[in-house]
Amino acid sequence: MIPSLHWLIDAAQRGHPEVAIAASVDVAPNLSDAWSQVCGLFHISAQELAALVARAHGLEAASMRNFQAVEGSCLPERMCRQLGLAPLWHQRDLACIAVADPRLTQEQLKQLSFAAKRPIQLMVMSPEDVDTCQTRLFAHSVREGGVKTQVIDLLAPGGVGSDNNTVKLAGAIFRSAIDRNASDIHIHPFVGGGAIRFRVDGVMRRIATLPIESLQSISRYLKTHAGLEPNPLKPHDGRLRLKYGQREIDVRLSILPAYDGDRIVCRLLDQSRNFSLQQSRFSIADQQALHRLIGQSAGIVLLTGPTGSGKTSTLYALLAELNSVDVNIMTIEDPVEYVLPGISQVQVNEKQGLSFADTLRSILRQDPDVVLVGEIRDEETARIALQAALTGHLVLSTLHTNDALGSIPRLLDLNLDASVLADALIGLVSQRLVRCLCEACRTPRELPSLASEEEFYRITGEMPAYRPVGCEKCGYTGYRGRLPVIEYVEMTPQLRQALLTGGRSLATLQDAVQGHRRSMAMSAKAWIISGMTTPIEVQKVLGTKFWTELAHEHDKEPGSLTLDAGQEGQGDKRMKVLLLSNDEALAATLVAVLPYAVERVADETQAVAHIDQQGNVIALVIDSGLCAGPLEPWMLGLRTALASSGLPALFVLRDGTEALRDVLDRYGAMHLDHSATQSDGLAAAMNRLLQGIH
Repeated sequence: MIPSLHWLIDAAQRGHPEVAIAASVDVAPNLSDAWSQVCGLFHISAQELAALVARAHGLEAASMRNFQAVEGSCLPERMCRQLGLAPLWHQRDLACIAVADPRLTQEQLKQLSFAAKRPIQLMVMSPEDVDTCQTRLFAHSVREGGVKTQVIDLLAPGGVGSDNNTVKLAGAIFRSAIDRNASDIHIHPFVGGGAIRFRVDGVMRRIATLPIESLQSISRYLKTHAGLEPNPLKPHDGRLRLKYGQREIDVRLSILPAYDGDRIVCRLLDQSRNFSLQQSRFSIADQQALHRLIGQSAGIVLLTGPTGSGKTSTLYALLAELNSVDVNIMTIEDPVEYVLPGISQVQVNEKQGLSFADTLRSILRQDPDVVLVGEIRDEETARIALQAALTGHLVLSTLHTNDALGSIPRLLDLNLDASVLADALIGLVSQRLVRCLCEACRTPRELPSLASEEEFYRITGEMPAYRPVGCEKCGYTGYRGRLPVIEYVEMTPQLRQALLTGGRSLATLQDAVQGHRRSMAMSAKAWIISGMTTPIEVQKVLGTKFWTELAHEHDKEPGSLTLDAGQEGQGDKRMKVLLLSNDEALAATLVAVLPYAVERVADETQAVAHIDQQGNVIALVIDSGLCAGPLEPWMLGLRTALASSGLPALFVLRDGTEALRDVLDRYGAMHLDHSATQSDGLAAAMNRLLQGIH
């Protein structure tokens, strides 16, 4: 029988029997050092070793994602530190305990269960993660700016449950917002009173209205608990903390005095949230691309996108991927929203002279490996960030641009040296968030197809999988949660050369990153086909650029006008070509060659009525066969009725209407012989018409 070298080596060899370990190996007596040593011997991560140790002892592995930071622990701090364990979470009838060394005796297990006052379940976690959990559990409260953050217990009988109506109302608002997973609460004046709205999954929802007296009382209540001045003529920014069961939520408070009362916005930040690319619902391909970008030891990675596009969450998830005991990570933020264990976070304070640039200079003297700059706002910050990237630091930051490649001209506009940017830049990521279909109520797509589904099929050749319905779980919206849609660009030798030679046009940059760029449209396409979201939801977020970019990726002609995102599903709202003709065969020909719906009407009077009622006509096709009398009066009637619509028109000329051709040429109107409608001439003429080419 082969003697055991060490219990950690034994566990690791169960998963990697091919690795030979010499009997002379001296495993470190310290548990943390021993884990690190065994991970190095077997070339595995601490998470993989935790899974192997758990399997060897009939347990499950845990990670920081399982940890729920709550106030207080079900076990005393002294016992946790002596036995090297930490409670991950606890309920009334069970406590989950993380251990790095699961070889506990039966007596120790009984003591743990007795101390926790409930049954226990062990899970295996690396020593560093256990230590991090202990630190977060038993750390003393942090004071912000010398003032302790006010804590409001939403379930305390003497707090929100008291007889004070204002306190009851404030508590009810906060509890409802947390239960609905709202990111923001808006309380503002509204037609002589006040209105309460929540932002859920990026969309504002009206919740309730309230009297103006209640609005004023809530404003005073929040100012008092946030330690703000009661001055009604001054804008206020503050913070307070909510305790809701085992959850702690920080509230960033903004109160702005408007003409008819205070406007209150509360940003809710759940401090128990754990950040990871997987939990942020990135696709596997996007996760791999992001891992490639942050896998470099030095350089700069930029995230772009508007406010609310999830840039901060993605940066935190990237830091969580990089965070380990042998990496020194420091951040500069304005403000610090979430406290990340094991990472030094600095909050910018412009009023006290602590700017991004000044703080970044100081941080670079703190020997960091990874630096997060919350935002590049000016030339000085950009220059220092690039210099840090060139001197051996991995720098992550954000920039406000509409797309990834647009970051390069923006940085060059800040008077940065193109050669420095070419050497420092690792990659660019642009991000948006689209709502995800509720999996509890989504339904498979059925005929008839919606306009957005038909357009998606015309361009991609594939149909969306599901449609929204609505149920209690999603608030009857059909959507629940959000998905990231990203564009990423990786630095290539061609892009570096383009920068060095002065190339900065979008076409030049796109050519230089061929094969190393994935567009946002293609990222969204994958989510649509998999049934996670819908084309119309993507259009609401990306706009018409989605359809243009998708068509470009598939070498198809883009549609000439946008789909009506707000009205889809309310009748036939597809983009239409309106045919003025009595010829059903001509209508069938148009349907066969055009990617749009075709509606046939008998004369200009019906055409005007249809245009006014529908509003989705993009062009007119007029059959000269309708002309039964003199040409001039007929043309005058058409122009009088239809010119105000501003729609382009194509006339189909029948035999014997040569005189009409001269009249149309005089008016500058496009025309096509009826014989050409049976060939490719009709489709070509319509394309020229819609593109404004005469």
